[in-house]
Amino acid sequence: MPAGLQMAPGHRATTPGLLAGLVALACVVTVALVYATLEVPRWLVRVARDWVDIPDYHPAIEPEAIVAFLDSSLIRPIGYACLAVVLALVVAGLLTRRSRLASAGAVLLFLPTVGACAGYMFFLAGLGVLRALWLPAWSGWMALGDIAYLPYIAIVWPFSLTGVDARGGVALGSIALGLFILVSSTTAWFLARFEGRPVADVWLYRVSRHPQYLGWLVWSWGFMLLSAQQPIPMAGENPGAALPWLVGSLAIVAVAWAEEARMLREHGPEYAAYRERTAFLVPLPQWLRRAAGAPVRFVLRKDAPETGRDALIAFLATLGLAVLASLPFLLADWPPGGWWAWPQWGLTPL
Repeated sequence: MPAGLQMAPGHRATTPGLLAGLVALACVVTVALVYATLEVPRWLVRVARDWVDIPDYHPAIEPEAIVAFLDSSLIRPIGYACLAVVLALVVAGLLTRRSRLASAGAVLLFLPTVGACAGYMFFLAGLGVLRALWLPAWSGWMALGDIAYLPYIAIVWPFSLTGVDARGGVALGSIALGLFILVSSTTAWFLARFEGRPVADVWLYRVSRHPQYLGWLVWSWGFMLLSAQQPIPMAGENPGAALPWLVGSLAIVAVAWAEEARMLREHGPEYAAYRERTAFLVPLPQWLRRAAGAPVRFVLRKDAPETGRDALIAFLATLGLAVLASLPFLLADWPPGGWWAWPQWGLTPL
């Protein structure tokens, strides 16, 4: 949701009872969104099974059967077509300033992660069939998003040196933190709307201009880690889901850029002042904030995108830089054994 909302002038008082009601409403909305993210893949699978007989192949025992099914049932071209449609939604949404289209594309790109993180589901059974969307990047190319694992490395590696396996804790902790941010920020958005604030600047909105997007990014990053941690090979390997997560997350960031351009047009100095004193997503030191915004300033010759076209250009430039930063992982074929095993080889017995 946007960082600000135009409302009637004047603020209304918020009673404890009303605040409790807003928190409850925020919880309902957040649970509904998360449930939809988990349920939509199941619904798509039920629809797909009406048209295609999806077998339950075991990836380690029947890899040849999986390859034959992919070829015989046109799953590969379907995957390419689906990927093209999803990316077209992102591009069209940004160019036409329809943030919902771009957000829908980003979420659809992430949905297969839900299937991939369920290790007990075979490659093409249940939610696993949605991995067809990733087939264009399955063989090696998925590592072009591995820069997304850097925070994971920084947290997990020190624990591994002491024999502590923190991988699952980081993933589940990220999911829990993301849900907390989603509920808190949704409550703040409802509160700002009730009080009639032209720009939402309460609670988490005082430290982040887009806390709801931040909650989604943190939550989905946790799911991406769970996907990478599954020990059951999928068609002989588990490439993780870093590249789809990276593309989807940067698309969400581009949506936030486009929404900020609209807010500046609608609210002018008031939103400009809010943007000046509040971090974009996460509060960062000034020097780090400048460094993070350097790619955007370089390609646009301005501090921030001002149109949907600017947001699209910034999205492509940032994605290109992230892919280049991920090349060392691909070229070095690191980590050994894949992310599902890392850093198991470095752990000492407890």
